[in-house]
Amino acid sequence: MSRLAAQAADAADATQRRRLLDRLQRDLREALASGRDDLVASALANVISPAAGLMLWDTLDRVMNTPADPGSVLAAGAFAIPVVFVAAGVLGNEISGVVPDANAMTHVLRTHGALGPAHTFGLSQALCAEPSLESASLSRRYALLRGVESGQVETRPDVIPAPIRLESAGESVHLRFLAGVVLAPAHAPSFLETAGDIGSWGLPLSRELLAQLGQAGLSLLPLPRPPAGLMKALHEGRRAREEVAFQAFASRELRRLRSETGDPEAEVAALESGSIGVRLVSRLDRDRAEAHGWKLDALDDLTDVTASILGLLADCRVSPVRVLERVVSDAEFLTG
Repeated sequence: MSRLAAQAADAADATQRRRLLDRLQRDLREALASGRDDLVASALANVISPAAGLMLWDTLDRVMNTPADPGSVLAAGAFAIPVVFVAAGVLGNEISGVVPDANAMTHVLRTHGALGPAHTFGLSQALCAEPSLESASLSRRYALLRGVESGQVETRPDVIPAPIRLESAGESVHLRFLAGVVLAPAHAPSFLETAGDIGSWGLPLSRELLAQLGQAGLSLLPLPRPPAGLMKALHEGRRAREEVAFQAFASRELRRLRSETGDPEAEVAALESGSIGVRLVSRLDRDRAEAHGWKLDALDDLTDVTASILGLLADCRVSPVRVLERVVSDAEFLTG
């Protein structure tokens, strides 16, 4: 299956790509229906490029959220809304992994038109972390969704709450997911489509999360992203977390360096750990430097991530920016 995904990603001819994707969907559906999680896990672990990985994950989400019977009137789909939290407060403070009122969040989505024609919408109270989405049996989830379509199973996602514990009093960035299941007419726009415009509901949902999770002495900014299938949400959530973490680092350290020693210059390098390192260095005092590592996901395109980093540095008027042409050890780069 990983080979089919790679061939589809590389196919220049649209007809050939469609034929390969049809085969990939059929193979994934057969594996899920027969409980062969091992086959799916092997395919996910053996993708050979980010493009092939994205093709496989997107196809897997599509198969998971498509009825086994082409004539089905209703379609059940599993989704996750990535939420990046920027938090600061007292060391040891804990942000609950359970949202007290999931109905209030559903109301926000419904009020702002995100639910579309959904018959039933079940949003978990749990704020889950990546392992909860990664570790569950995909074939079991596939069977549960088909049970929802037949009315035999309730729309309740099986995820585990993951509290956020502050490891320092300074600003930190964390990724959590709001998972759910939606039941809608099979041929109507899906929730992923109707909720695609986060501009209509993102800020109200952020305010609702803050109202439910905020506490005295805690600075908290929830940043929801558009919903996606469970596999794609993992990648998009990780990318959003790294973007926000880098933005927070750049804003904080540029402000500090400029107030103390003037405009810095920057260095960007690929690190041995598989991260992209960014170092801001004072022009007046070379020993005055701050470094950050952008963790790459297996599906990240290196060129795309580097362009995002260079674009933000340009927006922040950092110049010059030197891109190192060799892979550097983390200890050498991040500690200077």
